Amino acid sequence: MPLALRALAAALVCLLVAAPASAGITDPDLTCADYLKTGQHKADRRTRAGASHESATIEAKIRAFCAANPKMKAIDAEMTMTGL
Repeated sequence: MPLALRALAAALVCLLVAAPASAGITDPDLTCADYLKTGQHKADRRTRAGASHESATIEAKIRAFCAANPKMKAIDAEMTMTGL
């Protein structure tokens, strides 16, 4: 298998593994302060009750990042913490 094809396959696998671990913030206008106030992160946690430990860790990082940067958009905070 050529090196370029292996690199492409590895990148695809990384995306597939990282995608379910994200918090799944869908509102592009939601600020971090509103995200924490509305409790959307709590609703997301109930939805993913059987989610992996990794997704809970990322969600905690997003909450901490939002607490430190309340004026930032929540979706940008998610992208910063997940690297996507």
